[in-house]
Amino acid sequence: MPSKTSDVKGMKTYQTFNLFKDKNVFIAVGKTSPWNPENPEKVPDVSYGQTMTEIVALKRADQVKFVTPDDTNGTIIQLGQKWRIIEEVEARAIDCRWLYVQAWLRYDEFPICNYRQTGVYAGTILVDGLPVNKQVVKPDEVKDMGFLLAVTNQSPLQREVTHRESIEYILEL
Repeated sequence: MPSKTSDVKGMKTYQTFNLFKDKNVFIAVGKTSPWNPENPEKVPDVSYGQTMTEIVALKRADQVKFVTPDDTNGTIIQLGQKWRIIEEVEARAIDCRWLYVQAWLRYDEFPICNYRQTGVYAGTILVDGLPVNKQVVKPDEVKDMGFLLAVTNQSPLQREVTHRESIEYILEL
């Protein structure tokens, strides 16, 4: 007798809610050296299974929020799409599968560097003895990086001593 199985939207909603509740979501900054010696600033495509290299530091996410596409009332814009932050009750009602993850890199707490990669990690575990809510950590302060959920390859960005930057992602689960 044949049978067929597939995941359903409840699975995506469940994954989204678990990530929303994870207090160890970080945005990482890395890749300080050129991409390629022959063509140093040609940005490579992101590939499935890619990792981050030369991680400088990780910043605990300042915001992890449910979002939904909303061309009328959306206040967050990514790649031309408007997104609206929603509360947990609405997220559950609509089987939300998107999260907004954002972190501020402040000049007085995050290392000044050139970087070419950013990424989102979840389930990150810090080494014993560090405050559980430490906001910025260096790789040697991490016991387990957790899971890399998204990565961006880009042209080099230079962090300035007087600037702060916002790094944001919309994750679709």
